[in-house]
Amino acid sequence: MEKKTNLLIGSWVEPNPINEKEIQGLKINNDGTAESINMATLIYKKWWKETDKLFLVSESIRNGSSSIDTAKYEIVKLNEKEIELKDKDYIVKYKRK
Repeated sequence: MEKKTNLLIGSWVEPNPINEKEIQGLKINNDGTAESINMATLIYKKWWKETDKLFLVSESIRNGSSSIDTAKYEIVKLNEKEIELKDKDYIVKYKRK
């Protein structure tokens, strides 16, 4: 496993946009599974990396129904303290927890 992939492993959080006193994010596990941090309606299931892309499979729960989606993010920045992911015009910045 390459060094950049190893850097992905861990918990990544950002301030909750609705309540900045709370944090939310994701946990990337070494076994290919992923978990949500403080997000009841978006449940991360698994992940993988291909070149500079991070793929995240999640289940979105809305009003009693759910859907599974795979999101593809460009890894713009990755180091031991922060990760920056881009999906089209949307950029999310996480810090390691």
